[in-house]
Amino acid sequence: MKVFSNNAVSLDGRINTREGRFTSLGSAHDLVRMSELRAQADAVLVGGATFRRWPNPSLVEPPVPAPPGHRPWNVVVTRALDVPLERAFLTDARVRPLFITRAAAFERPEARDVRDAFPDAFEAWPGGDEDLPIGWIVDVLRRRGVERVLVEAGGDLVFQFLAADALDEMHVTLCPLVIGGRTPSLAGGTGFTFDEMRRLRLLDAKQVGDELFLHYRVSRTEPR
Repeated sequence: MKVFSNNAVSLDGRINTREGRFTSLGSAHDLVRMSELRAQADAVLVGGATFRRWPNPSLVEPPVPAPPGHRPWNVVVTRALDVPLERAFLTDARVRPLFITRAAAFERPEARDVRDAFPDAFEAWPGGDEDLPIGWIVDVLRRRGVERVLVEAGGDLVFQFLAADALDEMHVTLCPLVIGGRTPSLAGGTGFTFDEMRRLRLLDAKQVGDELFLHYRVSRTEPR
């Protein structure tokens, strides 16, 4: 399985402003690039915070043509399942919805009712309050026939994929913006030490207008 990410960031590495609402930092060129990458993926994965801000299908948008028969998994990773569970999303024929969560999330009757109505759209981890294990998430997707996963999640989930050595490539659009403050960054979480930092190898760089489109391979950490 190949796992790759795509994010637009400001010059100071931020992915959102202090309002915390759904924000598109990139230009029209960046939106085209996003659709090109989605067209390559069997699954598009986001976190709960991202989905709460924009609870809609992740689709290939014009002018990029979708591959024939393209019906990607739309995966939402959420520990508490505190996200919109709208029937319109769950029944959208253009995608295959999948909510990955903890078993404890179904203690709420409304969550159980939706799961019972759409059993194929939910996977539950039986563990406790910790983050959902990335290796388990990858195995869930592999069992469903996914071969190429596009991660469009926020910084915390991107960090978890990096920390688990589960991210193969990163696509980053560097936008001519400065946000500053204590705003979300490309990789959040607890952060790495100097020895743990993930190293990247630049595969491609392209300038379009004032934006830079960067493509990196993530180097695996050495076993200790």
